[in-house]
Amino acid sequence: PLALPSQGELERQLLQANPILESFGNAKTVKNDNSSRFGKFIRINFDVAGYIVGANIETYLLEKSRAIRQAKDERAFHIFYQLLTGATEHLRTELLLEGFSNYRFLSNGYVPIPGQQDKDNFQETMESLRIMGFAHEEQMALLRVVSSVLQFGNVVFKKERNTDQASMPDNTAAQKVCHLLGVSVTEFSRAILTPRIKVGRDYVQKAQTKEQADFAIEALAKATYERLFRWLVLRLNKALDRTKRQGASFIGILDIAGFEIFQLNSFEQLCINYTNEKLQQLFNHTMFVLEQEEYQREGIEWNFIDFGLDLQPCIELIEKPANPPGILALLDEECWFPKATDKSFVEKLIQEQGTHSKFMKAKQLKDKADFCVIHYAGKVDYKSDEWLMKNMDPLNDNVATLLHQSSDRFVAELWKDEVQGIQRAYFYDTFPVLHNQPGD
Repeated sequence: PLALPSQGELERQLLQANPILESFGNAKTVKNDNSSRFGKFIRINFDVAGYIVGANIETYLLEKSRAIRQAKDERAFHIFYQLLTGATEHLRTELLLEGFSNYRFLSNGYVPIPGQQDKDNFQETMESLRIMGFAHEEQMALLRVVSSVLQFGNVVFKKERNTDQASMPDNTAAQKVCHLLGVSVTEFSRAILTPRIKVGRDYVQKAQTKEQADFAIEALAKATYERLFRWLVLRLNKALDRTKRQGASFIGILDIAGFEIFQLNSFEQLCINYTNEKLQQLFNHTMFVLEQEEYQREGIEWNFIDFGLDLQPCIELIEKPANPPGILALLDEECWFPKATDKSFVEKLIQEQGTHSKFMKAKQLKDKADFCVIHYAGKVDYKSDEWLMKNMDPLNDNVATLLHQSSDRFVAELWKDEVQGIQRAYFYDTFPVLHNQPGD
């Protein structure tokens, strides 16, 4: 009987974790007003009496690029819209919030969701954070970082007249970013425009081009949002898994983005579709192959039926490490060559996999696709723009160091592993990252 109050509290918190994850990890797409833009595996642990003793959430493949760019009629993550519509005047001032049209990273301005009020959803998100035990200071720290991600997009660089060097004629947006993140605007500007780069054994300051500075800001915004999301998941797990006991048994729930076929598809869609191929293959193998093997073991009269549901050819096209290398292995390989481009990656892919039964070349396709993969759910046309960059996901370590030294303890905590050299949760080396996801 004594365990019952905390038991009820744990169940209540488990229910509240979902709206928080949805606010920070879901978005409106063309086909779904509340689409999960990340995968999650929820493990609910039970004791021998059948009571919940804890829970744990693992997340995969957050579509962090959505924080800075959205397709037509789509939205960034819900939390941005909730904050901008739901913040009080005092909060707007404290977080330096602006109107929707002022943010470059909100590609489509304000896109309302029919039948929903972002303003009300903001109150619900804040209430859920409170129920999960987030202190007021933690809530404000979270929202400051959300505001900073939007503000990154307003930092504008210009090309110097007589050189390729980038400059920042107006540092108003940079001042706002630095105020929100607790760093010096002078040091921030220097880290972006003339970062120290290692050449041999020495470090030199290297002026950046406008393109390099633009890329650095976008990479920083994506990395900041991803770190915030990962911290949020860790913090939710801390609240949900207080006993650290495995429990006598558990129920596992996997929720990943469904198969995606847009008019043109990018690297994120390949990762999502590859994961779906692997899961579907696991399901098919369990339902049709292992089940029939069980019949044979039990001596049931049965003629083995091949349902023609083997997805291995498509999976190997994507994941095969060599002889010939698949899409992900070729992409990783191409990232090591300094002069490689998205175009050279596609050329190598056609050279290695051009005759594969699940692969189609660009000339066989319409629109502007570079190649097509014939997945179990249909043909998907892929466009290779920015695949090398998305896979490498380079980050300016000058700024990472600066953020770790932030006067804001929360921001410093978010960036500590970058400086300590712990493995970064990038898409880089996507193949091993994806290869060890659920379903293996």
